[in-house]
Amino acid sequence: MKPFLCGALPSTALISIILLNASTSNLEAGSEKVLKPIKSREHSANANQQLKATEDDPYADEVANKSNDACEGLNRKTFKFNHQFYRFVARPIAKATTFIIPAPVLNSLGQALDNLESPVRIVSSLLQGKGKRAAQETGKLVMNSTLGVGGLFKPSDRVPSLKDIPAEDLGQTFGKWGIPQGPYLVLPVLGPSSARDAVGKVGDTLLHPAQWVPISGVKTAITATQAAVENPDRLDTYDAATKDALDPYIGMREAYLEYRAAAVRK
Repeated sequence: MKPFLCGALPSTALISIILLNASTSNLEAGSEKVLKPIKSREHSANANQQLKATEDDPYADEVANKSNDACEGLNRKTFKFNHQFYRFVARPIAKATTFIIPAPVLNSLGQALDNLESPVRIVSSLLQGKGKRAAQETGKLVMNSTLGVGGLFKPSDRVPSLKDIPAEDLGQTFGKWGIPQGPYLVLPVLGPSSARDAVGKVGDTLLHPAQWVPISGVKTAITATQAAVENPDRLDTYDAATKDALDPYIGMREAYLEYRAAAVRK
């Protein structure tokens, strides 16, 4: 099999992925867990342990293959662009958002947006054969949509079986099916991803209720609200992964790939 070459992807395909991704988030709240850059001598010392782990754990290669960065040259350029965008555009907007909008209001809006993404989690759970988790997500959706006034509140958190349900998406579903994550990607503005997760996000976008509304103004309003609400958390995640890293690019890459590998295993 020929190795993947970044340049082999048509530019229109990359643009399509980026545009479709713009309506959904790429990172989740748990991604603030940070991995420090691994020194080369430590990597060599742990190579045999990683190979053994792969034999014992069918999903261990999700972490072992994190060096699959065929597009590193392009990724680093995009990473630098994103860093400047976050610094001069996203961060000022985030500060203004948290200053103008009270924290309880931002929290309620975030919960309502999370409630809208329930179909993605339900379908992904079913495709992985997780019937119980799909039922839990359905119960959570019904309770929060009714008693929680469209998801602005989360009465489901008072029910132990409906609280802290691991989130699911199509990228995780593909991983559960044994599809490799492919080359690591850094998307403009959106940040870290992989070939598998980028394709999965296309499916997530199509499953999002915003796509079912024929009124373009509603879609725009949902997308804008989502961007404003999630922007502060995204920047916190970015800062946590890059602040103390010797190489911020590597720090973000390792943190993202480790997080996604753990999500597949749940």
